[in-house]
Amino acid sequence: MNRVLVLGGGQLGLMMAEAAARLGLVVDRYDPERALLLPGTSDLAVPVTWEECLERYPVVTVEREAFPDSGLSARLAASDRCVARGALAVIPDRQTQKAMLDDLGIATAPWRNLDQVEDLAAAAAEFGGVVVKARSGGYDGRGTWIVGDGGDLSAVPAEELAGRAIVEKKIPFRRELSIVGARNPAGETLFYPLTRNWHVDGILRLSLAPANACAVLQPEAENILRRIMEKLDYAGVMAVEFFEEDGRLLVNEIAPRVHNSGHWTHEGADWSQFDLHVHALAGVPLHSLNVHGPSAMVNLIGTPFDQAWLQHPGVVHWYGKSVRPGRKVGHANLVAPTLEGLRKGLNAWADVLPEGFEAILDSELALD
Repeated sequence: MNRVLVLGGGQLGLMMAEAAARLGLVVDRYDPERALLLPGTSDLAVPVTWEECLERYPVVTVEREAFPDSGLSARLAASDRCVARGALAVIPDRQTQKAMLDDLGIATAPWRNLDQVEDLAAAAAEFGGVVVKARSGGYDGRGTWIVGDGGDLSAVPAEELAGRAIVEKKIPFRRELSIVGARNPAGETLFYPLTRNWHVDGILRLSLAPANACAVLQPEAENILRRIMEKLDYAGVMAVEFFEEDGRLLVNEIAPRVHNSGHWTHEGADWSQFDLHVHALAGVPLHSLNVHGPSAMVNLIGTPFDQAWLQHPGVVHWYGKSVRPGRKVGHANLVAPTLEGLRKGLNAWADVLPEGFEAILDSELALD
């Protein structure tokens, strides 16, 4: 196999195409909104038909979870060539995602369906603090409402969400972690180390890898991700986000694709998550991973490109998107010999990091 089609016209697919080019392979991208093909890393879009896709692409993958209900992308996502087909039938709906985890016996936040308005008050009475999540379509904090114990439930549009949301117990977690790993069609798996993540208003702002004090948690996280990929017969890179609570892992979200919290691997490992994704789909045997040292990924959110960044420690990855508030327009990666050295480099990025990032570093250092 030397050609893959990725469904989606965003930066994740573009980074897959860049990784493929280094390996002498081709990843083309299909933009569902424009119904056009973007060959390789080109921005020159061209039409493509179902028949041409079947002729050219033995493997189809995705860079996102949701697609239009009809059209070429919907047909391709449901076809037997799509290695994420099983995942797309389960993961995009938080209700079916949580039900799968329950069936597998994998720990997650206690939850219940929000089928009618009264279910919200009942969940709050049972759980105390709650998190209400739209079953589909939510990301980067959108479609999520958090109400603390005894808080005002009227802020949640329960009538609008009835039948379209779930309610989870609000978890008093110590930190947020994620694991990124890959599985190839032969069932071989490979994993990156657990990553510490810091979200502000539901948007990932900083990742630190490898996360400290994870000798016990790493095998558990790998086993969870392996079981999910096997259950869904998935090939390629997948990510799982966790809450760490009292020394155990609770699954928060699953992403059947390359993931923002794995962007540190661009500079922080011999093979990035995009390389690994392409390797898995191309049938290249999965090899051991060499992690270079403590790494940080800083998300660049809703800010114009600044030439001064090129003088900062680290490497800038810019997505070429139009800038608007809350939009991820790039990221910067830093690698240092020690976590303390990483702190010094991150100080140069303080103007694009929310207040409080130093406390995240302090808490991670305290776990060493």
